Amino acid sequence: MTEPRTAASEPLASEPVTITDVRTICTAQDGIRLVVVRVDTSSPGLYGLGCATFTQRPLAVVTAVEQYLKPFALHRDVDDIEDL
Repeated sequence: MTEPRTAASEPLASEPVTITDVRTICTAQDGIRLVVVRVDTSSPGLYGLGCATFTQRPLAVVTAVEQYLKPFALHRDVDDIEDL
């Protein structure tokens, strides 16, 4: 016979995973200027990497990410970012 479930045996609802930081990483491997974007989350060890390279104007990309994208992304639920 199965024991009835109680509130104590119910799994706890977890907090949504949110974006905690967005930062750019500039590099020039073999003379090719690259911009990588790292998106950190509230879940330890969970982050994303993406290429945002525009080799002709890498600093314009850095400015766009840091001044325009980052303020919209911070503290957002990672499952609700389609509008970004």
